[in-house]
Amino acid sequence: MLDPGRVDLAALADALDDRSPDVRWYLDPDTGAVAAHPAGDPPPAGDRVLIEPVTSRESYRDMSDFTAGVQHRRAGALLDRAIDGRGAFRRFKNTLFEFPEVRDQWYRFRDARSRRRAVDWLATAGLISEADAERVRARHPDPDPSNEDVPAAVADDLVAHYGPRLRQVLLFGSWASGEGSVESSIDLLLVLDDDEAPVDPWSELASVDEVLWRHTQRSGLTISALPVGQRELARPDDPTVIRARAEAVRVR
Repeated sequence: MLDPGRVDLAALADALDDRSPDVRWYLDPDTGAVAAHPAGDPPPAGDRVLIEPVTSRESYRDMSDFTAGVQHRRAGALLDRAIDGRGAFRRFKNTLFEFPEVRDQWYRFRDARSRRRAVDWLATAGLISEADAERVRARHPDPDPSNEDVPAAVADDLVAHYGPRLRQVLLFGSWASGEGSVESSIDLLLVLDDDEAPVDPWSELASVDEVLWRHTQRSGLTISALPVGQRELARPDDPTVIRARAEAVRVR
């Protein structure tokens, strides 16, 4: 039996995903080495095992399973639309580039799935024992979703920052209308208790700057906030607040 630790699972996964007609991939059962060979040439000398590529159906299942677990509302909706019908792979890839935080999660998910497929191939080919296969599979589970709904994640930290003084967090602008993209800012209306004193927007923005900046760095999306008092929201005279209230979608 081959020691699975000697096999480069990433290289084997790439070979299994390579459906090019110009190259064939082989594994050396003695060393675990994976190497390419021109498709038109005779097979390489020695006891090499041909690596037949997996079908595109496996890759599509990965996209479908990943999309089902996406927590980012707009990204999930667009990815679900992207994988429907012909051209799904291209549309899926293009959609991911609009959402860097979701794209990074996809890479981790895809790598885990690819490595487990490589282990399955080794076990099916009789090159490693099933006990070894189970042990290696356990090292590459599907990652937990970390691409949480960005507005909701920001709202959670704002609640921790303000406590009961924060009455509502409302989403407005392009993300509230469903037209937001990686180039659009996430606009949040922070409704604060103003029973004791009027809300000073500039000082409030200074107090939450670290929270907004942390989420901007993590997600790659610009997070902006407009602090207002609850009485001002009830009787707005600022055009921006009027528009924000009309468009608002409640986050918290």
